[in-house]
Amino acid sequence: MSQFKKLLQIAWLYLYTTYKDRSTLIWGLALPLIFTTVLGVGMQGFASSDEPPTWELAVINQDAGDTGAQLIATLDAYPSLHAYAAASNEASQQLADGEIAAMLTLPADLSESLLAGQHSHLLFQTNVSEPRAAQVVEQAVLAALYHVSASVEIANTSLHVAERLELFTLDGAPSEAEYLQAGVDAARQAQESQPISLQTSAVSRLEEQTSIPIGFAQASPGNMVIFSMFFIVYGASSILLEREQGTLRRLLTMPVSKLAILGGKLLGVFIAGVVQISLLVIVGQVAFNVPWGQSPAALAAMIVAFAFCITSMGMLLAALVRTYAQIDAMSMMLILPLAGLGGAMWPIEIVPGFMQKIATYLPTGWAMRGFQDIIIRGFGLAEALPAVGALTLFGLVFLALGVWRFRYE
Repeated sequence: MSQFKKLLQIAWLYLYTTYKDRSTLIWGLALPLIFTTVLGVGMQGFASSDEPPTWELAVINQDAGDTGAQLIATLDAYPSLHAYAAASNEASQQLADGEIAAMLTLPADLSESLLAGQHSHLLFQTNVSEPRAAQVVEQAVLAALYHVSASVEIANTSLHVAERLELFTLDGAPSEAEYLQAGVDAARQAQESQPISLQTSAVSRLEEQTSIPIGFAQASPGNMVIFSMFFIVYGASSILLEREQGTLRRLLTMPVSKLAILGGKLLGVFIAGVVQISLLVIVGQVAFNVPWGQSPAALAAMIVAFAFCITSMGMLLAALVRTYAQIDAMSMMLILPLAGLGGAMWPIEIVPGFMQKIATYLPTGWAMRGFQDIIIRGFGLAEALPAVGALTLFGLVFLALGVWRFRYE
């Protein structure tokens, strides 16, 4: 119990000396925010509009009945289509000027022909400079025509059945026109209820994701990962500085175990790392409007796993080099390539396939994947568990090797 208390005291001493130093504020918070602001604003220039395209369709409605108005309403209900009634001259001029994707002309006898079961011809003209838009609008028009004509076809079928049964010869029976109109209204009402619906969902795993994080969605987690690695690795490796200055030797002469010394030091570094990552997340949410808070449980698990992984990596580095100067140079040579290959410097989606594959073997790759799963794809704790597990596994391996290789003298 006394050794555990000493472990906590060592951890507290590390936190006190770290946050007492004003340079911690500069390197741990101010510098990451400056880089995040500059890179976030710069990368927004590559972003495309998040708004889906909307195509304009002018409809010259000459129909004497109500089918034309119903067709326009049906077309306008499509999310990517704006259908509106227009005069012929106005629509022709807009189409010639390239202001609209297409124009549709409805004949005067559209409703009459439809009710009589006769064919009717509609004129559909497209903007040649926008063939993709014209194709989409044409498909929407065909679907809307089928939707509108289907109710009339159903009503006509019902009318023919009623005629065969001689229902109109009975006393009090409605006229054929009234029966047909009632059938059309009933069919339209049934169509609006839509007994079968289609639910669409996007597949959004990393290897199948098509959207590329741009702006602060990339700069906030990327710089958080980079600067947290510097902050935590230098903190963990400071035990080398204590060994060079003789502080570690003096500690070993006191009634405190090696495990308590090393554990207290690493616990302090880990807590400082969690605090630093959390501060950058909060600032990213508040100052840059990055949606970090979509899943607090997943975010907390990722922060803890990432801080543990990097703390252990710092411990391993401290065990592999002899002096603090060596780890200073090695950290720079290690962290920057890890950040680039893991997708912290730029979106991993824009690099070649083999580099995306490499990222799956790096802790930075898993960290960026887990953090962007939360802020870009809105994933929860269950979906973040693979990244959390990978970071924890990396951390355990680093910690085991670091403790095994570390020399106190």
